[in-house]
Amino acid sequence: MKHKEPIALLLIGALLSGIVTVGASEAGSVGDPLIALDWLKKTFIPEAVSDANNRVNEELDKANQEIISSSAQGTELRVKYGDILWLDCGSSLTALAGTLSVSASSQGVVVDLSDGTEPPLGSSVAADHRYLAAENSRVAFLVDSDTAVVRFSGPYSIEPSDGTDYNALAEALKLMGLFQGSTVPYGFGYDLESAPTRIQGLVMFLRLIGEEQYALKYPGSGITFADVPEWAIPYIAYAYDKGYTKGQEIDSQWRVVFGSDAPLAARDYVTFLLRALGHAEGNSFAWETAISDAQTLGVLTEGEGKLLTEKPFLRAQVAYLSYMALSVQMAGEDSTLLDKLISTGAVSATAASSSMENLAEQRM
Repeated sequence: MKHKEPIALLLIGALLSGIVTVGASEAGSVGDPLIALDWLKKTFIPEAVSDANNRVNEELDKANQEIISSSAQGTELRVKYGDILWLDCGSSLTALAGTLSVSASSQGVVVDLSDGTEPPLGSSVAADHRYLAAENSRVAFLVDSDTAVVRFSGPYSIEPSDGTDYNALAEALKLMGLFQGSTVPYGFGYDLESAPTRIQGLVMFLRLIGEEQYALKYPGSGITFADVPEWAIPYIAYAYDKGYTKGQEIDSQWRVVFGSDAPLAARDYVTFLLRALGHAEGNSFAWETAISDAQTLGVLTEGEGKLLTEKPFLRAQVAYLSYMALSVQMAGEDSTLLDKLISTGAVSATAASSSMENLAEQRM
């Protein structure tokens, strides 16, 4: 908007030039001018300025809409904690999930196109707002969350961090058929930035023990569930009849309340992992102490135990724990969980090899 006044003056100048030309070609004199000075001052110039400003505003609004439209059709990318995202002049960024902050600017400014402000360095990036690197600017954004999903429009570059790449772990699990994501329309549906639910945890457990195919074909035993969506009824009915879950309670209509959308705690998912690895609950571990018991059993490292007790438990951690559990030995056996899944046909050996060969993630 800083350029409105010069543009308006140029437009007025062009209009005045036309008037002067007309005046010069017609009869008249200094004492009897064709155009009265009073009319120029009180009528023509104010109206011309207003009209010029309206035209400038229309053009600026049009330009902003073009930027917003191109941003919506830009490049979508998953990033991880510590990554630095650089925007060149004219490029824009939208945070679809996760948290970022304005990290640095070599010169110029960054503009929040959604509200017209210039956010200072260190400020948090608002969700779904579009940020533009202004003229002669190069701006950096820092990823503050474990994972994030961003959309770029225009030139950009990334300085990758050495942080845990939860995104790559989720991708590897997906290629093996062990992680399908959710219905969110961005970030490949992985939804790693959200807290997992009980139903998601149970589905992952069934995949890790190689029984999802049986659950999907399970006809059920007549048990009625109060809060289970239709797509999940085969999973829950199978797990309930197998004794993998007891639900939360029985309601007044004698229906099982599973708590489908209730948050899944880290201790709950570690319990699932211990069961998948063949450890007996009540014998080698207890639900109340599942995280510390898993460390004692060598299923979790000390760093992982600290992570699970000190940070929010998200789907990113579900992906991490599931992936790392694949290389852990089954209780009382020499084979790993992945060996078992391959031997039963639940996971393709080719898919496992191709999805894991380029991953060198270190355990915490």
